[in-house]
Amino acid sequence: MPVTGSQYEIVILLWHTVRNFVLTSRIARWGWLLFLPRFGCSRSHLPDRNYALIIFFAIGLLFISSNQNAQALELTSDSQLATAGYYQLSWSGDTDIFQLQESMASDFNNYKVIYEGKDLARVVSGKPDGDYYYRIKVTANNSPQAQVSNVVKVTVSHHPLQTAILFFLAGAIVFIAILVLILKGNKLANN
Repeated sequence: MPVTGSQYEIVILLWHTVRNFVLTSRIARWGWLLFLPRFGCSRSHLPDRNYALIIFFAIGLLFISSNQNAQALELTSDSQLATAGYYQLSWSGDTDIFQLQESMASDFNNYKVIYEGKDLARVVSGKPDGDYYYRIKVTANNSPQAQVSNVVKVTVSHHPLQTAILFFLAGAIVFIAILVLILKGNKLANN
């Protein structure tokens, strides 16, 4: 789970609150020392408001631990059904080299690598009708284990030929009608 902007705002607000508490209390005399008993001060000399410093660091540790999961690979597609003949696959992760794999089956027993490099997106086009499955695979240097992303399914279903011909004919009729109007208007303007 990535850390969002509002979480950063909360941390900054907590930091300013804790800083103001610490700077206005007795702990400011000894700087940022957390272990004051070794200098002859008992815990009873510290105001209760210094517990905000401990809470701040605990919340920071929570954000750090939740940010470690943000490094996971994630693959997305701009469309699950591609009727235009092209679609874009994009992914995110914290590595240098990504390997985009394509398969006709979701188990990836038989796949081919269609891209390997540093880019974070790829446009796929020219595929015949059918279901295609994609995933990202990353192998760290000198590591036998590979990190694999989620599987994305894209169904390619082109428009029927009759529909394409109908759109072409409609466009041709509009073009001819505009051409006739321009020529008639030019002829009237010259007379």
